[in-house]
Amino acid sequence: MFVAADIYKKKEIQKIQQNLVTYLKLNYKNLKLVRPENFHFTLVFFGEINDIILNKIVAKISEIEFQSFQIIYDRIGVFPNSNNARVVWIGLNETSERSFSEMSNTVTSKLRELDLKLDKEIKKEIIPHITLFRTKKVYLNLNLNSIEAKFIISDIIDTISVKKSIITNYGSIYENIISVKGK
Repeated sequence: MFVAADIYKKKEIQKIQQNLVTYLKLNYKNLKLVRPENFHFTLVFFGEINDIILNKIVAKISEIEFQSFQIIYDRIGVFPNSNNARVVWIGLNETSERSFSEMSNTVTSKLRELDLKLDKEIKKEIIPHITLFRTKKVYLNLNLNSIEAKFIISDIIDTISVKKSIITNYGSIYENIISVKGK
């Protein structure tokens, strides 16, 4: 289970995902691409939780009020670092990151009210990103400095959702438990 901010420009992000794999001359067999329908910003990740805790989380998230805001995707990044990349992602410009951080703080402060002993999950600093792909059993040495952002994509964050991840042989499927619209 996790709380996420939903996005709309999934086809545009998928195009960047595919162009990046081609530009970096990566072998698809070493990658696990995120499917476009799964693109999202994670706000808080819970892992396995029981129904009692889930119901409390859903109740708190349903109380949240936030302003919808525009975001700009304008950079590519990796985790943990360029020399040993395992996750490649698309991120936000500085202004969008500040707006995202404000919304994220609203969500985490609401969840702290529950005192569910989820401090580790809630305190973790969130770098707003959408995972494009992960590597399978290999680390990539990527010189991201050579990749100039030749894209600027505008999108909007207007929905926060509590999502359930269902693991299948074909990858994860996300199911919205509850969604809250911004103003």
